[in-house]
Amino acid sequence: MPTIIAKPFDQEMQRVLGEITTAYHAGELSAKEQSELPENIYIIDAEDTMVGYGVVWEYDNGNQLIQKAEKDFFNPDERYLEKDFYIDIKSKKDFVFIEALDVLKNFEKKGYAAYFVNWLKAKYPGKKMYVYSLDKSRNFWYKQDFEALGNTAWMTFQSS
Repeated sequence: MPTIIAKPFDQEMQRVLGEITTAYHAGELSAKEQSELPENIYIIDAEDTMVGYGVVWEYDNGNQLIQKAEKDFFNPDERYLEKDFYIDIKSKKDFVFIEALDVLKNFEKKGYAAYFVNWLKAKYPGKKMYVYSLDKSRNFWYKQDFEALGNTAWMTFQSS
């Protein structure tokens, strides 16, 4: 059975991610400034092997995620396409943003990503969650009971 291990998201972890070539976000996360990273990264571990990882932010208010989204996800000329996101998030308080969830290629299709999402749901009961989904991962998020946020790539989940 896999376990989730919180590790400091420090330069050593960035170095480890920089060596990974079989995960979508690893290179980008390895190159970020320390101030652009959360305190911890969550390692998905199976039999003492890192099979994946998740990067999660806890936010007190919607403006924090709006600033991150405008910097990391939105093209300034296309922000008008994200109006459903702005409308939904601007008044939100105390929620979670899943910046990255990657399973290494050799370990895909074994339920590790779903295990991580279920772990998050248990860790943050009652909290709204957001993820900026890629086209190729959208069906995965639907299977995890996330819903599309209007006509955007953003998806949400309200845990109970």
